[in-house]
Amino acid sequence: MTTSRTSRAAAINAKCRECIYDRLSVGNWREQVAACASSNCALHSVRPVPRSCVVDGRYDLAAISVIRAKLDRALNSTRILDVTHV
Repeated sequence: MTTSRTSRAAAINAKCRECIYDRLSVGNWREQVAACASSNCALHSVRPVPRSCVVDGRYDLAAISVIRAKLDRALNSTRILDVTHV
């Protein structure tokens, strides 16, 4: 019997996607993973990010900050405020 092996990159992508991606939220899964602020995660330094966030093989923190801000703005503009009076 033969078993197929998952590549390291595919395994990391799958774990990050499972952990943080919310298809009902704003941004695609790579943008949401790039915006992940959980630096205590063992995969944080190798998490998948959009190509625009990688320069010379390293994460471009400014580009990641732009994505984070974009997602925050989008979330804040779509939040529904509860204005029920007690």
